[in-house]
Amino acid sequence: MKISLLMATYNGEKYIVEQLKSIYNQTVNPDEVLIADDVSNDRTVELIEKFIEQHDLKNWKLMINSSNKGYKKNFYDLIQQATGDVIFLSDQDDVWEKNKIELMTNELEKNAKIKSINAAVKFVDSRLNPLEVKLKPDFYNENLLHHKGKLGFLTNIPLSSIIVANITPGCAMCFSKDIKDEFLETYDFTLPHDWHLNLLAAIHGECFFMNKTLVNYRVHENNAIGTTAKNNLKKYILNYNRKGRSEEARRLLVTLNKLRMTYDFKDKDSIRAIKYIESRYNFYKRPSFVKYMKMKNFDEYNHTTNKKGRLWDLLAVTGITDLAFRIVKD
Repeated sequence: MKISLLMATYNGEKYIVEQLKSIYNQTVNPDEVLIADDVSNDRTVELIEKFIEQHDLKNWKLMINSSNKGYKKNFYDLIQQATGDVIFLSDQDDVWEKNKIELMTNELEKNAKIKSINAAVKFVDSRLNPLEVKLKPDFYNENLLHHKGKLGFLTNIPLSSIIVANITPGCAMCFSKDIKDEFLETYDFTLPHDWHLNLLAAIHGECFFMNKTLVNYRVHENNAIGTTAKNNLKKYILNYNRKGRSEEARRLLVTLNKLRMTYDFKDKDSIRAIKYIESRYNFYKRPSFVKYMKMKNFDEYNHTTNKKGRLWDLLAVTGITDLAFRIVKD
């Protein structure tokens, strides 16, 4: 089984060497490592070149984009160039457990039908100290994955769950070449690339979660995921951002509607999940009490929204949250 590892970089000098070391020290090494730098203006490229030269890494290739593409296009182009049977995605600021590639490829070798595997992550600070995250009922993976019942080591995640939310950041996933071409044909840069990949895998019934922490995920200002650790009120108000939630739901619906033109979404759970996303979009676009009650009727809302979130949604009906957002933002 040939293994490709893809890394997109941009101004990552602060942590890049740590991540390169964690890849280099894997118990199973990738057959090819493709790194695309998105026109960094710090020492990222210099540090990568030095690392490759020092370790004589003939199968590592660094490419420098001619102009800034953004992370979605950068990863898309990397995936297009990958030649492996299994493809791993890497960020520039995390640290992998040394057996990450080994454990995940072992499962793919056992079951060739698997399209994607998503490992658990651990939220850490800049110095790799674990962050305190209080798990909500029926949640796993730092509150990123909602699942009723106990998880096994490897759990099949249904399409309905992936429709509602992605289950782990892309740096913790790998996927088989079977969905590479489907991704290249269907990806429209609306959703994050990793979410789109998991949607495709789940459409085939072959998206899995590995209940094993294999990535130390740094939480800081420049990465995509915040933490449910203790935040102050200002951060909570900014994170609520009603218009941002409406736009996120709209983007998801755009992708789902396009995919439904090609793939079968007829199972009742997936249809219900799509209707829930539609209700979220309608509510956050223009809140009303009637729309709130309609959204609240979905189990997905009650399972994934805590008491504070429900209170803020109710306050959104009055316009208080918009006022608070404008005050804090200014």
